[in-house]
Amino acid sequence: MLPRALRTNVRTILGAAATLLAVVNFSFAQPRAEAGIPVTDPLVLAKCGTCHAVDQHGSMRRVSSARATPEGWQDVVRRMIRDDGVSLTPPEARDIVRYLSTRHGLAPDETRPVMYYAERRIRDEAATTGADVRDACSRCHQAARALAWRRTAEDWKLFAEEHAARNHFELEPGVVASLAKRAPLRTPEWDAWSARASMPAITGRWLASVHVLGHGSLVGDVEVESVPGGDEFLTRAHLRAVDGKTELTRTGRVIVYAGSAWRGRSSGNTDARLAPNDLLNETRDVMWISPDGSRAEGRWFWGQYQELGFDVKLQRASPGPDLLLVEPVAFKLGTSANRMRLIGDRFPSRVAPADLAAGPGVTVRRIISSSATEVVAEVDVAKDAVPGRRDVAFRSSTLARAVALYDRVDYVKVVPEEAMATFGDQTHPRGFQQFEAVGYQRGPDDKRHTDDDLELGPIDVEWSMEVFYEIDLSRRARVGTISTTGFFAPAAVNPAANYDVWIIATAKTETTSEGKPLVGKCYLVVTVPTYLLDGRTFVRDLDRWVEEGSPR
Repeated sequence: MLPRALRTNVRTILGAAATLLAVVNFSFAQPRAEAGIPVTDPLVLAKCGTCHAVDQHGSMRRVSSARATPEGWQDVVRRMIRDDGVSLTPPEARDIVRYLSTRHGLAPDETRPVMYYAERRIRDEAATTGADVRDACSRCHQAARALAWRRTAEDWKLFAEEHAARNHFELEPGVVASLAKRAPLRTPEWDAWSARASMPAITGRWLASVHVLGHGSLVGDVEVESVPGGDEFLTRAHLRAVDGKTELTRTGRVIVYAGSAWRGRSSGNTDARLAPNDLLNETRDVMWISPDGSRAEGRWFWGQYQELGFDVKLQRASPGPDLLLVEPVAFKLGTSANRMRLIGDRFPSRVAPADLAAGPGVTVRRIISSSATEVVAEVDVAKDAVPGRRDVAFRSSTLARAVALYDRVDYVKVVPEEAMATFGDQTHPRGFQQFEAVGYQRGPDDKRHTDDDLELGPIDVEWSMEVFYEIDLSRRARVGTISTTGFFAPAAVNPAANYDVWIIATAKTETTSEGKPLVGKCYLVVTVPTYLLDGRTFVRDLDRWVEEGSPR
């Protein structure tokens, strides 16, 4: 047996070793905190540092652990002003959002899948968002609002707990882990994008291809001019309708965040009182710029509920020729002497049938006319051509999936298929809705309303409406009217009630196999004004401060 003193020393040594081993094991077992993005802007440090401490690495609590779109950071600044009493002047609010949206923003590849939220589009998220995240978020808003953020795992946990407590709901298990996996702070896309020496320049001339529900397609160009001393730009858009009935000029002001997020406002620069669906109305312009800076796409929207808008595609002007649009967008099999219009920029003075190609089964017979912006060709479509979408090429310029070849119109879809319009009151303007009727041929699976169906573009229809459970026509007048172009206007007098309505499009020329007109329907809810908890006026004013530096 060991002497007592030696036994005591052995126990002491073994105990110390065990303690040391436990400390070592504990240090290895603890996850290392994920490194945040240092904050270097003096204004952000001064205005946010009081509540968000900065560590020795320059990381600011919570702020360094997150990235977001400009809309996300606007929401944060709005909440800090409203709930936490942060005092900011309009230029300070703008500069803080600008810094955070650029240095703590999203890469183009991260932004694109959730652009529909910034563009104020309604999307079915069932196929693109996990059920757990969708169920947790969609009780109040689209899941894309959450997925437009990137956070550390720890920050997702803090955010989810605070959000659940603030909005009084119980957080489902697994949501935080799913968010942390789907939207981590560090991604290869952001590392590559933020390391770029320079961002794409947007100044110069862009070619524009635009579609507006109920107004058809427009083409033209957008000139972008830089404002000295920053990342702000002036824009001037010249657009003309392909039917020749409309020409318009719109000017605006834009900020580009992180080299890829185009945010601004534009209008027709008129003091005249405009109709709700006039294309000169002031719009909020939200665009995504491709990583190489060669193209941009997005939505310019307006309306009390952002319900009206331009769908816009821009591409860099080249020495030419550039093909922007083909009209019409569908040709029937077995037809001859069709007129195909190619609309673009810098077409050559001499054009031959060999300059144009639309794939097997489409024969270009002759060129009817040509100019620098339009070529009209006569084409035949073979009866045995394969139905489907075709690329159209003019020399070196190709427009992907520009036209559809079809043999019949199987059904009419009203776009949007589900919609809402709102009555107004003393403080809230009415919310309108524009509809468009689009023809479809069912695809190879021979089923309607499936993914392989062939879209044939807008068709000529007569518009009407029916109120659910309508006994006589008196209720219809209390709800609103639908115009010959598919524009729904709620009644001027608010009846303080909700109405379910069918918006009906009846084709003028397309019929079923029994010879009856094809009919499409949209389900429309006409309701009382929708109120925002933080106030529509406050939100609109702050957005202007952020974008323009001063309220109006």
